[in-house]
Amino acid sequence: MTGAWDRKRAAHLYRRAGFGGTPDELDLAVWLGREGAVSRLVDYEAISTADLDAYLDLFGFDVAGYGDVTYDRAQNLLRWWYLRMQHSSRPLEEKMTLFWHNHFATSVLKVGPQLMYTQNQIFRRLGMGKFGDLLLEVSRDPAMLIWLDNASNVKAAPNENFAREVMELFTMGIGHYTQQDVTEAARAFTGWTIDAANNNAFIFNPDVHDNDVKIFLGNRGFFRGEHIIAILAARPETAIFITAKLARFFLGAEPSPDLATQLQKLYVSTAGDIREISRAILLSDDFDASAERPNMFKSPVETVVSAYRSLSVRDDPATFVAWSEMMGQALSKPPNVGGWKGGRSWMNTGSYLARISFAFSIMTRASRAVEAPLTSEGFRWDAGEFFQGRSFSSSDALIDFLADRLSLVYVSDVLRQSLRSYIVLFGDPFTWTPASYDLARGAIYLVMASPEYQLQ
Repeated sequence: MTGAWDRKRAAHLYRRAGFGGTPDELDLAVWLGREGAVSRLVDYEAISTADLDAYLDLFGFDVAGYGDVTYDRAQNLLRWWYLRMQHSSRPLEEKMTLFWHNHFATSVLKVGPQLMYTQNQIFRRLGMGKFGDLLLEVSRDPAMLIWLDNASNVKAAPNENFAREVMELFTMGIGHYTQQDVTEAARAFTGWTIDAANNNAFIFNPDVHDNDVKIFLGNRGFFRGEHIIAILAARPETAIFITAKLARFFLGAEPSPDLATQLQKLYVSTAGDIREISRAILLSDDFDASAERPNMFKSPVETVVSAYRSLSVRDDPATFVAWSEMMGQALSKPPNVGGWKGGRSWMNTGSYLARISFAFSIMTRASRAVEAPLTSEGFRWDAGEFFQGRSFSSSDALIDFLADRLSLVYVSDVLRQSLRSYIVLFGDPFTWTPASYDLARGAIYLVMASPEYQLQ
């Protein structure tokens, strides 16, 4: 490892493997040490979600039912998920759910919120297990069957949409299959459909399945869909494709040749165990070194959720949805089957202006008590609670505190000097009193509006 385990490294881990750590989470992570902190994030099943589930129940979100598709039902799905991301004590569970939502990009506009909710739960339940198990479950998932038209795939007229995308986007990547492989896979997937009378549940209809021999990626047999999935999950190209994508998700860059080789071997030896691959990435020298290279932009979702977590904001989760969409990311409505490109594509004039406006909105909105019944929350951010028990002897002490609480990757000389110049406007020499809360609001806004804050 290139750096000693400290609060800076712990904060980096929680930014990349979650949505930023709370002070208590970071204190615990430092105490646990690098391996202990990674294990707590990766082996999260031991951590109860009972409190979170009880909290979400208060809202009465109708997301799992199969009634009429309405705008409110679609919004409730997103409100439910944003609150999970903000409040879950299993941050990596939600971060991986977000990863798989982008990998298996599916849109609510075609499949409806109920099926999107079911798919979301698949990602949460299997997202850290064996890749082959996840791939099979998603491939049979009604949302995917409808999204890529496999529900209408019959031997008389094979539909190739899913057969192509499962190779190009979900497993091996471009260039590792032929049109003949697409044709043969489509034949194998015939008969995979949904039961409209039973909440669109997956069924296999043998009457419309092509029972003849198929030749797929050099394999010959009377293949059905599950055989194609098993072949793809075991391909070396899939090991390369999936481990590299996971590495980029956590590193913000391509893995080094040594790490790439290690991850590919781990994929093969563990039959594609995503948990162990993720653990290896987070404990790698590459990940440690990435703490010194702030080269990864926050997505709109990460920007909104991390801000609310770090500031302990309470708000109507519909606000989360609105701001994320204004910044360029509408959850459950990916731009295409390839998902969001990410990286520098998150940053343009319009999206950056939305990020600045988001910061301004948080710091200028009036706090009010949470409404009852809890169909929504009133906005609540209390500066007194945020700074409770704190006193700062200098402007730099205040700046360092804000950088820590807002999980800032680093404070550049330009940002520090800008903050000093702003703080001195409220008095020189600097003196911290409860009346300084207005000053602090402005300082928080300047931090959140800075280029540095957009990184993670």
